Amino acid sequence: PPPVPWQLEVARFLAPAVAAGATLGALAALLGEQLAAVRVRFYSNHVVVCGLGRLGSLLARTLREAGYQVLAIESDMENGAIARCREAGIVVLVGDGTDPAVLRKAGARRAGYLFAVAGDDGRNSDIAIAAAGLAGGRSGSPLTCFVHVMDDKLADVLRQVGLARRGGGARIEYFNVAELGAPALLTDYPPFDAQGKTPLGAPHIVVVGLGEMGTRLIVHAARRWRSIPGVSGKKLKITAVDLQADARVALLYERFPRLAGACEVRPHSMNLDSAEFERADFLFGRRGKSDVTGVYVCVGDDAVGLRTALHLRHRLGDRAVPIVVRTSQGGGVATLLGDDRGGTYGNLSVFGLLDLVCRPDVLLAGQNETLARAIHANYVASRRLEGQSAETNPSMVDWEQLPESLKESNRAQAADIFRKLALIGCDIVPMADWDAEPLAFTADEIEVLAIDEHERWFKERKAAGWRLAAAKDEARKESPYLVPYVNLSEDVKEIDRTAVRDIPVFVAEIGLAVVRVGRGGSETVY
Repeated sequence: PPPVPWQLEVARFLAPAVAAGATLGALAALLGEQLAAVRVRFYSNHVVVCGLGRLGSLLARTLREAGYQVLAIESDMENGAIARCREAGIVVLVGDGTDPAVLRKAGARRAGYLFAVAGDDGRNSDIAIAAAGLAGGRSGSPLTCFVHVMDDKLADVLRQVGLARRGGGARIEYFNVAELGAPALLTDYPPFDAQGKTPLGAPHIVVVGLGEMGTRLIVHAARRWRSIPGVSGKKLKITAVDLQADARVALLYERFPRLAGACEVRPHSMNLDSAEFERADFLFGRRGKSDVTGVYVCVGDDAVGLRTALHLRHRLGDRAVPIVVRTSQGGGVATLLGDDRGGTYGNLSVFGLLDLVCRPDVLLAGQNETLARAIHANYVASRRLEGQSAETNPSMVDWEQLPESLKESNRAQAADIFRKLALIGCDIVPMADWDAEPLAFTADEIEVLAIDEHERWFKERKAAGWRLAAAKDEARKESPYLVPYVNLSEDVKEIDRTAVRDIPVFVAEIGLAVVRVGRGGSETVY
């Protein structure tokens, strides 16, 4: 009844405005989704990221900043990363990445890359399989699916499986964040220089935390040490600290028999909250002096890792030993230690594992890409010995300057390696013996592989529209080599032989080894 309070009068007039605003907001959101769907129809050779967890969200935004067209798929509409990605110019579809209808809507068949980073190994594999099914029969470059596998041992096995998969319009690459992060970390924060030296003397590194990252770090550091000329007979000194250090170092020696010949790993089993760790006697020799030249802290909890690094920095005193701390991602507590240059605090550096890994140069360099680059480098080196140059042969350039069509030809050759090896009774297994010489094929085996490689190349060129001509012309897609292998001159046949002769060397670059498969399935590993 009157008199009506003024607050109610104001609310009475505002109610229609609020309703209209909500309606307009809903219409704008719906229109935005419809416009995004229209935009996607024109996408080609773009990147599809399935899963906007910490890894997927950072990956999508990093690739977008690098200039890639990026589309993301996320099943949880309440995920706050959706809004952040859309603000960065990324189209986001809400749906299930394993659903072919959602992948079709995302233009997966036309995409250049797809990342399955939904947080579960099984789900990620299902996404890749569904995408590969859509890409079947597509023309041009195949869709490359990067599948994140959290179990590092499973990742090793699946990489071998991925090399065996071919055809169908898709390539599947399996990756593990720790496996990618370890070599990238050692590149950014090297434990020694190209001569195996440090400003503090002979290298002695301390690794705290022997999870996936810590163990990978030890293995990659040992392999880098072995590759340095002049260090033969000298072992890299490594101190490993972990609650289960003895067991995990023993497992490392079992998995990599040659590790003992490259480095001396001294395990120290202790809790990081113990009085033993507080004393940190492992940093010092018998006379109380330290010869440590570098420390890598790789524990799971960011706060514990920073606390551990600061404690070790205090115990080492004024020796100014470089200390590197692994955190999950940049920001958080780590920013409190930063100076004007970023994540450094004196001799202590902080790096975010995901920030380090989520770079195009790290992520897109899968094993097939590594093999393709090795094949091209081998071709250039062989032709250079014959006196050819970029002026006489347009293919004699660095990989970065190579036309995309020739890059893809090298990728196709790399993807065909597993099938070729099966022709001569060989297989691929994870490399355990670093010192073993790569398998040498017999002359007959090389000829079989060379004939097969020429036939593969012939079909590839014909499908791309090349035709037979008296002289080679890249621009006009003409070649005098579009003839059966038996009709090639001996020097041209040698090009095919060279391409297959070093397959075991190429494969070794991705940590695998070629083996002969004997009768009854037994293997002889080289």
